Amino acid sequence: MSHGLIRRFFGWCTLGFVVMGSLSPAQAQGEDKQIRVHLANEVIPLNSHATTVAGFLDELSINLPQDAFVDPPVNAALNDGMSVFLEGLSVTRGVSTRTVPPRVEVIDSWHCGPERMVIESPGRDGIVESTCTVFFLKGREVGRRQHDNVLREMQPTRVVRYHQLTSEDGPSIEEILERRMPPSDLVPAPGRWKSKLTMESTAYEPGPTSCGKWASGYTANGTRAGYGVVAVDTSVIPLGTRLYIEGYGYAVAADTGGAINGHDIDLGFLTVEECLQWGRKDVTVYILY
Repeated sequence: MSHGLIRRFFGWCTLGFVVMGSLSPAQAQGEDKQIRVHLANEVIPLNSHATTVAGFLDELSINLPQDAFVDPPVNAALNDGMSVFLEGLSVTRGVSTRTVPPRVEVIDSWHCGPERMVIESPGRDGIVESTCTVFFLKGREVGRRQHDNVLREMQPTRVVRYHQLTSEDGPSIEEILERRMPPSDLVPAPGRWKSKLTMESTAYEPGPTSCGKWASGYTANGTRAGYGVVAVDTSVIPLGTRLYIEGYGYAVAADTGGAINGHDIDLGFLTVEECLQWGRKDVTVYILY
């Protein structure tokens, strides 16, 4: 189906139709009635809740001039099974299908790098079918009713907008791994963070004492071990997460270990002596954006 407005007019037709919509204040509510409407080009059965012919015409959104012939007259009561004659009035119908383009939802997110945008979900066009009934008197339109039917709901386009980190957010992953800052309690916490946890910390160094005789000096994801590189339980902190650890500084979650479970965190050092000096202690870990 092509985009845009697609029209398919039926022209003159002899099928009946059901009028949808709520009643206006001019219509008095009554019991449901079966009415036969005699037009110049067809006779159609309709349901009505109006109590007068005028209310019935109002239901149909028909606005007739004062000299128009209506039988019975507009002030007559409307009864079940009644025929209403509208002299010179004709009806035509059209059906059009239009697409509703997806709106754009922009989600702000923080990323270690230059500002960019990513389409997370392309969205989907909605499809709406409109049925239009038009009444004519002597070639002039005197009434129109339109009913919209949603054939398919529109789904929005989701765009994630990433922003470059600022000094308030702390260094990026690349900067943390490039600087390899020695642990220090002099490094202040960033101004922004997503959440923080209390975790039990231990220390490791990249050599065989901590990592066994097959130690390569690199972590599970290929990062060179040492300062600023920590091992975590990925069910608590995903690999690649930027962290700030009180008393240690900035770090990247880049390793795992069989002994690291739940709220355990293993902090990277360069020597066994540094690891022994750190020992085992509780630390506050900030999860950064």
